[in-house]
Amino acid sequence: MEKYKIKIRSTVSEEKLHKGTFIFIFRASRIPPHIGVIVNGMLYDITSVGPNIDLSVTDFFNTALKRKTEVIFVELEQPEANVNLNQLITEKVTQYWKVTSTTSCLSPIKDFINEVYHIKVSGAKFIFELLPVLFEQHLIKDVSQLNLSNKMVNNAFELTKYTERDIEKCIEALHRKEKLVC
Repeated sequence: MEKYKIKIRSTVSEEKLHKGTFIFIFRASRIPPHIGVIVNGMLYDITSVGPNIDLSVTDFFNTALKRKTEVIFVELEQPEANVNLNQLITEKVTQYWKVTSTTSCLSPIKDFINEVYHIKVSGAKFIFELLPVLFEQHLIKDVSQLNLSNKMVNNAFELTKYTERDIEKCIEALHRKEKLVC
């Protein structure tokens, strides 16, 4: 399978996640990974069962540490416009509500980036298509990781490129699992 190489500068600290805006790539070595946003210490994403809004990054960070979950954090530059980023990402996450066969976890993030940074990223279907655009526009301030040190070579992680079918299969598996729960 094809790979997308992501240069990673450091291991993230919890304190760093309390200020700024980050795209996180959760379970980075899985196909597909899960994508969400952290804004000023609060986590936002959509899942197959609904949205997560204003979750504490402390809880997320501690759980990832405890479970040794592989996470990449892409820190974005602060936008020039004076926008309430937490309110805006809440609106985007609420608008999409949950992951479906036509809506990926990347959907609200692309809308958020379009509105905050005034760049069109609607053509990016996958995180490995979005990141090059953000790098090209000089919107990425830093890239850090958690629990990926043993999978990095020369300070880089190779993200496996996935397809829309990989996403569909993941959603189908999640739905099967949900039906098993009483």
